[in-house]
Amino acid sequence: MHDDESRQYPVEEDMPMQRRVWRFERIGWYVLLLIVLLALAGAFGNGPLSEATAVSADGRLRVDYPRLSRAGTTESLRITVHGTPGEPLQLLLGGSLLREASIETLQPEPQASLSHGKSLLLELGTSGDGIATLYLTLRSEHVGSLEGVARIGPSSAVRFTIFLYP
Repeated sequence: MHDDESRQYPVEEDMPMQRRVWRFERIGWYVLLLIVLLALAGAFGNGPLSEATAVSADGRLRVDYPRLSRAGTTESLRITVHGTPGEPLQLLLGGSLLREASIETLQPEPQASLSHGKSLLLELGTSGDGIATLYLTLRSEHVGSLEGVARIGPSSAVRFTIFLYP
């Protein structure tokens, strides 16, 4: 008798069924391994896959943001703008991100902030090299995609999307 044949003695067995069970078990182990590797890489938040950067076509505006996050957690955005040294510039923030998320911190404090329709207009001071960096901390209970728009002037705009897991 060969090992791949079903036996009746001492215990009744069905080898074709046993092979299907073993195959299913191996597939399950591979799926679990894949989930662990995706989690370590940041596919579910906080990792290389979840971090993203969006840059305007002219390179004057850059947004570093989390591509993936969880509802209810705080997330940090960094907006870097290149302008004229020593002169303030106006940054317009909009999109569903501002409507569905609350801004918990805004550093450094803008020189002025105004409501501009459904957007927020911030006046930022620039350093001696003409760079202004704004750090935002946001929190949202929303689940799904949130879109953000950052704009300086008519030609420099960046669109970005954050997906929030439950």
